Amino acid sequence: MSAGHANLIPVIDFRRHRMVLQWHAAEGTWSTFDAPPSVVHGVALIRASLPNICLYASEGRLRLQIGSSQYALSEHSPRIRCTRAVASLGLRRRFTVDSTSGGVLYSHSYWTGQGEDFFLWLAARADDPDWRSKSARVWTEGVAATALRAD
Repeated sequence: MSAGHANLIPVIDFRRHRMVLQWHAAEGTWSTFDAPPSVVHGVALIRASLPNICLYASEGRLRLQIGSSQYALSEHSPRIRCTRAVASLGLRRRFTVDSTSGGVLYSHSYWTGQGEDFFLWLAARADDPDWRSKSARVWTEGVAATALRAD
């Protein structure tokens, strides 16, 4: 991806696997393509409410964007977790992004069983420093949409 197009990133939609979106990193928004590119650089969770979330690679770095807030993912930071809420008898989960200083950068509580779980998918992979570094490298170059979801 060229530096001139670093703010427009082709990504797949997590829920609609075959839909390629153009992620607008400067605003944390998206638009559709008339003719989607053959490779993508990340995956986005598009929702009607709350901020959209995108995980993408640019310039060899993996980045997590929640709305307009962007976080560079290094080996172990920020810490991304997805846990079951005890008081809900396990019917709700809490997704959190914690800074290395211990502060909460983002937190979202949601009901389980609502289709494929983006937050669980992200937390499981982001916990692996090898996955973070490999994905940063490979996604920066661009991958086929089907290969990205299989990763």
